[in-house]
Amino acid sequence: MLCLVAAKKGNFCAMELFYKRSQLTMPENSNPDVIYLESDSEITEAIDKLKASDSTEVRIAVPARSTILQSAINLKLLKKAATSTHKKLVVVSGDKATVSMAAGLGILIAKNVKAESSVPIAGSMPSETRTEPVVIDQSDFSDDPHSSSSGKSSSKSNGSFEKKHISLKDTNKKSKESRKDEVNKSKRNSNEPKVPNFMGLNKKIAIIVGIIAGFILLVLAYIFLPTAKVILNTKAQKTPINVQFTLDAGTKKSDYEAARIAADQISTTKDLSAQYSASGKKDIGTKASGNITISNCSNSDDFTIPAGTSLSSSGQKFSLNSSVTVPGAKFSSGNCSKAGTVGGSITASANGDSYNISSGTFSVAGFDSKVTGSGSTSGGSSKVVTVVTQSDIDTAKNEMISNATEGAKQELSKKGNDNQKVFIDTFSTDVSNISATAPDGSESAGGTVSARVKYSELAAARSDLDKVFEIQLKTQIPANNQLYQTGSSDAIYTVSKLTGESAQMQAVGNAFYGQIIDTNAVSKEVAGKSKKSAADVVQPKYPQVESVQVESTPALMPYLPFFANRITVEIKVKTD
Repeated sequence: MLCLVAAKKGNFCAMELFYKRSQLTMPENSNPDVIYLESDSEITEAIDKLKASDSTEVRIAVPARSTILQSAINLKLLKKAATSTHKKLVVVSGDKATVSMAAGLGILIAKNVKAESSVPIAGSMPSETRTEPVVIDQSDFSDDPHSSSSGKSSSKSNGSFEKKHISLKDTNKKSKESRKDEVNKSKRNSNEPKVPNFMGLNKKIAIIVGIIAGFILLVLAYIFLPTAKVILNTKAQKTPINVQFTLDAGTKKSDYEAARIAADQISTTKDLSAQYSASGKKDIGTKASGNITISNCSNSDDFTIPAGTSLSSSGQKFSLNSSVTVPGAKFSSGNCSKAGTVGGSITASANGDSYNISSGTFSVAGFDSKVTGSGSTSGGSSKVVTVVTQSDIDTAKNEMISNATEGAKQELSKKGNDNQKVFIDTFSTDVSNISATAPDGSESAGGTVSARVKYSELAAARSDLDKVFEIQLKTQIPANNQLYQTGSSDAIYTVSKLTGESAQMQAVGNAFYGQIIDTNAVSKEVAGKSKKSAADVVQPKYPQVESVQVESTPALMPYLPFFANRITVEIKVKTD
């Protein structure tokens, strides 16, 4: 490339000319460093690898589908990096755009990593561009280091670079000779035998094998994967049912003859809590107490008044704190001349200042009026506070459990699978871990009650129910007829007794029967037939079938599965 540059760009143009000279004079390296780039590699990755290489010759190879070297800017960046690190750059590529741009930039090209490199023929370059003189900073190519430094100082002092005219006629002659050598080399290489591209061949084989395998999988999926349900809408007659059976979660196996069905106890456990307010009242005042003298003018013999004996004065009741022995009285002419006396202490039966008696006479329960007490009491007071009652706690607990019941029932109904019947009438609760922050009798405005509640229901397999129903309905189905539906799905169930993990049940409803339909034979007869023709196959043989519906997976399949075991036949009753 020929260039004419201003003074400020002189160093770069000199660098470019230096790169061309070094590429032409640098010998072929017998062991160059080859950098292989991926199709999605970035130019920065190529530059970093080029700079990091220890070899004086670096060959960069890119795959055919890569566009990294189809950019003139990328090639210029690589060329600049090679020049700055004094490396011989060779691009291994057969891409026309890359070769054309490399020719314009003077970059060596090789057909493969082991082939000889050369600068491509730039036939598209205008001749007048190649003959223009080049203006460069001559100090970049001076052999005398002193002259170089002096030149630079001179340019600084004068404010411009010293210019020199260089003729490229000799260079053009050498370039023509190198082009002739390249043409001769390309002719010799075209006569050499080509190595087959086994990588491309393997890729084609893999694609063909993949297509065949995919086709086989599609065929197998079409044959073996589809399923279908054939619904026979059939006329039937009904008969009432009254079936009794037992659900037992404690057994693993059902006994159909004994009408005992193995059940699952599905449950959910919730930790609940609720607030409660105290409603009780309690007097926490003090009781009056005092000392009295008990007098006996009733009996001449000594006697004992036991502790706890009630004494009354002015309508207030007291109790004797400890037993006392009262001496006998002395009598003269039938009259009590001297009463027997003894001291004792009493306490009021309740709190309150109304039990404070300054001086009073006390009657003694269990004795006549001639046995009395006299004295005074004091210290009684009254203070009423609010306290928690057991009723407060129980009411909050019951409301808490009741409020969570509806949600628990909905949760339990979802736990049973499609093959099970969940009996909602077997719903039960088991409450444990009851605690209250303010217990019964405590002085408090209220508290929190918490408990763990286990909600449970019983569920049984629908197939087990049908078998029990069939056994009990045998005598109700006429000869040469078939039970179409046992009625277990629509029956009304009631619980006659619920104890722990078992429940005695009763089912009331209707069962349906009609002429015999061999469902196994139907599945074989319709296998492989189109959906539309299923009715034509079934109805002539079974006139009680009014219509036929076919549901298949996938839904867009026009035909029923080829195998009968992939077809389910269901009898759907149509009653008058």
